Amino acid sequence: MTEENELVRLEGFVASLLEKFNALQAENTDLTERLERREETIETLQDDLASMKDERGEISSRVSSLIGKIEDWEASSAVSVGGTDEENPDENDSEDDASESGVQGNLFTADSQIEQ
Repeated sequence: MTEENELVRLEGFVASLLEKFNALQAENTDLTERLERREETIETLQDDLASMKDERGEISSRVSSLIGKIEDWEASSAVSVGGTDEENPDENDSEDDASESGVQGNLFTADSQIEQ
């Protein structure tokens, strides 16, 4: 009887091990699938990031180009409009600070002079 009890215990132990093994295999499969999905997501996000960086670079260069055009326009219109004194910019600083400043201030000043 002792041998039979030992054999029953061994069968139970093997059955338990097989159940645990099957559960671990199922968990492994699940984790592998999750990992693959995450890797796909990471790859997609990296592609999106690269695309956005390219777009950002393009936008940056376009904005720089626009700023350059505005500065060129401002330099050429300052002579034709006569709204600024290029030789003594310090004299106009206090007036510019009081009303409008920077490139945009000059653009709006030119617009208001044209409308009047």
